[in-house]
Amino acid sequence: MRAVAVVLALLSLLPAAVLAHGAPPLLDPEAPGLDGSQRLQALIERVKDEQKKLRTLEADFVQHKNSALLAAPEESRGTFSYQAPDRVRWEYDTPKAVTLLIRDQEMTTWYRDLNRAERLNVGRYSTQILRYMGAGGSIQDLLQYFSVSFAVAKDRREPYRLDLVPRYSRMTKRLKSISLWIDRQRFLPVRLLYVEPDGDSTEYRFSNIRFNAGLPADRFDLQLPQNVEVRTLHLDHGAGPQ
Repeated sequence: MRAVAVVLALLSLLPAAVLAHGAPPLLDPEAPGLDGSQRLQALIERVKDEQKKLRTLEADFVQHKNSALLAAPEESRGTFSYQAPDRVRWEYDTPKAVTLLIRDQEMTTWYRDLNRAERLNVGRYSTQILRYMGAGGSIQDLLQYFSVSFAVAKDRREPYRLDLVPRYSRMTKRLKSISLWIDRQRFLPVRLLYVEPDGDSTEYRFSNIRFNAGLPADRFDLQLPQNVEVRTLHLDHGAGPQ
């Protein structure tokens, strides 16, 4: 749940963090004479501009998971689909067949090989997740919650990299750091690394990105077979999103 929330907040909704601002002329993040904060602001503005054009997005993904509970690092592959403003589908093909769908403030996870599914209403926490991730306000809010460093590789084929470290202890209980790589031509995220306080990490790499290519009408419909056992889960109302 935590990794999924982070990915959704950063991949889909981080650009909305600056929608309240006006539309100044877009700057090149690599323009000469800019200081670090100006380069970061320029990058966010370019990402925001792409977000305004985004209706659908689909990409292949590889997920790498490292955990002390795993005998070896685990690699999963599948397809990620997004439709503005808030429909998301993760289709894991290997090594285990899993479908994760978020629609109408409900998250459904279908473990296809186990004939089992779990439903979780996340609507009540959506705003809290965005606020926690610093994506519910302006770029100044983002900088309030995280210390952000911005790296520009000399090779223009390499993406921009943002490293985010939480400023507050209540956040460090949930995450250690986030790194986000953004394509230098399309200004879309192509890689994300989420590191937990205990050192466990989840990394996503996106490839073959299809931008506004159109998706099948039923992409965000999930018809579970009658023999699938469905459990309804509830978030811990006292602890907030975990």
